[in-house]
Amino acid sequence: MSFPQNTSLSVPTSFIQFTYQSQSIKFTEWISLLTLCLAPLIAHIIAGVPTPIYLCRKRPPWHTFIGHFNPMSILWRYFVITDRRVRAKHWTSIDMAANCALFWTGNGWDGSEEMMLKSRAFCTRIPSLRRISFVSVSMATTVIVTIQGIQSVYSPLQGYFDGNYAFGLAFDTIFFSLAFLGLMRIPAALWLTRDFSYADINRMQRRAGEEMEDLELEAVTKSPARARTLSDIGLLAADSELLISPEEIFYPSNCWRSMIIRVIFLTPLVGSLALSTAYIGQSQPGYGNFFTGTHLVLILFYLAVTVGVVVIFLIYFWKGNTGDTVLPCIGQTWYKIYTGVLIFLAVAAMVVSGLETRKTKCGAYTTMRPYYDQFGCVGM
Repeated sequence: MSFPQNTSLSVPTSFIQFTYQSQSIKFTEWISLLTLCLAPLIAHIIAGVPTPIYLCRKRPPWHTFIGHFNPMSILWRYFVITDRRVRAKHWTSIDMAANCALFWTGNGWDGSEEMMLKSRAFCTRIPSLRRISFVSVSMATTVIVTIQGIQSVYSPLQGYFDGNYAFGLAFDTIFFSLAFLGLMRIPAALWLTRDFSYADINRMQRRAGEEMEDLELEAVTKSPARARTLSDIGLLAADSELLISPEEIFYPSNCWRSMIIRVIFLTPLVGSLALSTAYIGQSQPGYGNFFTGTHLVLILFYLAVTVGVVVIFLIYFWKGNTGDTVLPCIGQTWYKIYTGVLIFLAVAAMVVSGLETRKTKCGAYTTMRPYYDQFGCVGM
């Protein structure tokens, strides 16, 4: 379907164009749009954020957990899980379980290699294999988010080279590019599982008849008497397993295996940063350079995500600080503020796009003014 030039409408010339034009969208359409809007966000939070294991009676404050929802934290977890598996000299199902778990201890969040070994003392159920089954919830999740990830790369690239990417931005597509996280899950996919369980600290204390404010991990992992006590209450502790050091299981973090994994992860991240930057200067066919309010907020959001990820990954790669599935800076104030800024930009994108979104003559949704239908609806 094509549209003739509409000379009755003046050509907008402002650099930033915000227009309230969503009043004609029906409630049932809003429900569908909201579902499509949140689907990529929810899917990748569910797929990427691990279930916490509490090895301490005191539960973490809410602000210490919010950082795990940051895309950077999810990507970092995928990287470290892949890196550990590649560096492992020996790999068992209990290693895979600990690799995927998120432990809260008296010292905060801990996903270190040392904690990976100490946690064996509290494991009550382990996966049956050293990798996930090809017929499992985890594999199904990977397939779904991978398909979303492929589409999230193909559609924006197609729109960019066709010159009409901005025309397709609407309330239902603002988080579409977050599906890119699905592709970053692929290297770690075979070792991402939830098929495990660890002891509940309160239940342990009641059954063991002990009064402990925090779990004394050093005592548990080094004391045969304590290990036998834990076995008596249903844990899978074994003296020989509790005395292993990380050096016996993993190659050094600066080995060639780890360097390859760093390149594999960093290359697409730099590419996504380049693509986010390229959208800033994209000219719209027939009417030059401009931003809708939605376009502007989304550029800020995705630049904040991609620049942050690339910079932090490069810093920790350079320092060799890659031994913890928990991002090393996750407890720092600046990272909490950074996460809060991302949440603010995401909410702002929903609000602004919700006000700007309208249905075009060709049935598509856009945040551009009606004048641009003659360009964006060509061929639809």
